[in-house]
Amino acid sequence: MNNQQRKGCPLLTRALGLIILVVIFNTATLISSPVQAADTGPSLHNINCVFNWAQTFKPELFSPPVSGFRFFSPYTYRYYPGTDAYLVASSADNHVYYLGPGIGLQDAQDMGDIPALLAESGCGPRPYPIIFVHGIASSADTWISYRNYLIKNSGRIFGGKPAYNPSTKTVNINCPANLSRIQQCTGGAGDFYTLNFSDNQGLPLDVQGGELAAIIKAVLAANPGKTKVLLVTHSMGGLAAREYLQGLARESDFETTISYQDDVAKLITIGALHQGSFWAEECRNHFDILDISGNVGVCSLLSLDIDPNSVAVEDLQPDSSALNVLNDLANHPLPSNISYVSIIGTGQPTLTGLVDFEDGDGIVSDISQDLTVLTGNLPQQKSVKIDIPFRECGNKIDISPIGNIGQTHTCETTDMGIAAEVLKNLQ
Repeated sequence: MNNQQRKGCPLLTRALGLIILVVIFNTATLISSPVQAADTGPSLHNINCVFNWAQTFKPELFSPPVSGFRFFSPYTYRYYPGTDAYLVASSADNHVYYLGPGIGLQDAQDMGDIPALLAESGCGPRPYPIIFVHGIASSADTWISYRNYLIKNSGRIFGGKPAYNPSTKTVNINCPANLSRIQQCTGGAGDFYTLNFSDNQGLPLDVQGGELAAIIKAVLAANPGKTKVLLVTHSMGGLAAREYLQGLARESDFETTISYQDDVAKLITIGALHQGSFWAEECRNHFDILDISGNVGVCSLLSLDIDPNSVAVEDLQPDSSALNVLNDLANHPLPSNISYVSIIGTGQPTLTGLVDFEDGDGIVSDISQDLTVLTGNLPQQKSVKIDIPFRECGNKIDISPIGNIGQTHTCETTDMGIAAEVLKNLQ
């Protein structure tokens, strides 16, 4: 035990909690001198992933972050001096326990069994490569926080940034130039990828779907033995994914559609515009009647570099021809053997008309984000609402006489609540 640990929590006092647990589980062996972890086998890898997950998403309990392990047979644990707390994994019953200040030694909190926590934390089996799909006026970089977390904390291998080249009709998987030496990228085989569309405002939704189809094929080719991928999408990226799944995707210079190849296991949509957005509908309009100074279009009020005349903005309007076809599920059904998860950003009043509001993320209403509203009785689907706190990644929009409207749509790919929900669904 290091000097900081001795000072904040002497072995003979705080480690009694571990000794009591030994008694509780009738274990006979006690190692009195904790040692630094050296074993890198699968069980320690799993414990490391779960511990990292707990300290990332529960910093109020476990801080500052700690790496490595201490041992006190049959326990593997970490001590957090900032919160005077222990995380303890027991090999006696395969459970994880929390020991914190003010908690009686006999009342150690059982956080759950390790297999369940592996599923909860995204630390379990990795049957499918994951492809993260960005939205409008965005790029692969919107997923940097996910990328860094998965590399550092769960040990997933980053395959790189696949991008479709419309000139050669090929996909290149490249690595970012700014990755540190520790955070390696293969540029090939990997557990996850963050794609870039060739032009995410100048491409209609069905052509974005065609690029995604080619990227999925390239990712599977880079991972022999894998037959399906898992898609995690934000905003417009969810619609591009649906274009492919529903057999509507196409290459930019062809009218012939691309058939779905049964190569997707799960679709997770975050803040998707399944029924469009008022903001896209009014993007080109000037709200003189609402006294907006400067006589600017509504998209100019957002903190995004959106081209109001782009084909993507046109497709995202609630009654666009693209959405009417995409949402005609009777003629273009979603595959029933895929799992669907709608993660819905809420907590901000969202305009659905000039004076009509619904809950949502300030840009997309909660109803529009919910795929289950359209799909009805598909067998494997769920929706989860998560309030997104307003912070610097969003912006306040002053529309007189309505007042301030906060948009947190752009905060969704860095929100901790959404990240925790995504991790639950990575299997």
